[in-house]
Amino acid sequence: MRFVYHMPTAPASSCTVTWRVEGDGVVTCTLHYDPVPGLPPMPEFGMLFKLDADYDQLTWYGKGPEEGYLDRENGLKLGIWQGKVGEQLGKYLRPQESGAHTGVRWARVTDYKGVGLEFRGEDMMFSALPWTPHEIDCAQHPYELPPVHYTVVRCAWKQMGVGGDDTWGSVPHPEFWLPENEALEFTFSFRGVCRE
Repeated sequence: MRFVYHMPTAPASSCTVTWRVEGDGVVTCTLHYDPVPGLPPMPEFGMLFKLDADYDQLTWYGKGPEEGYLDRENGLKLGIWQGKVGEQLGKYLRPQESGAHTGVRWARVTDYKGVGLEFRGEDMMFSALPWTPHEIDCAQHPYELPPVHYTVVRCAWKQMGVGGDDTWGSVPHPEFWLPENEALEFTFSFRGVCRE
């Protein structure tokens, strides 16, 4: 199945999403974006999913154990890491973008019985948090985050770096931006898993 999503940008832009469902239960998703002149750099290129909050266990094969971004990943190690979804949000004074893991080959989001979904991609950026980016951005303090009702999974090709050379407003260096004038394509897959 193929869908075209028109994004609320000026000038107008769109993203084509193709879904392929295999007989063995693997679902493959491909996102394709053609550049639009006049738009600023895209902050990230990927997709968000909402799962039930019972899926609160995270295991991933990628860089870790701490969060990482394009411009904040050199000190991380490649390995298999695990933790609770609720522990992935950074311990900042003000809730903000956090919890991303780079270089991810696969990640599993499961309940306490080991039942859930496994996501696979080639060197993808992955996160699983109890809140949407909008909910995190709207909270001035951690106690203002809403009650947990779901797990928000993010599979992305890349996400722009998180900072420049200071903490008071400089932007990430251009080498940590997503390409503005190139077509972007990202493929990942997922399937159901249960404890073996």
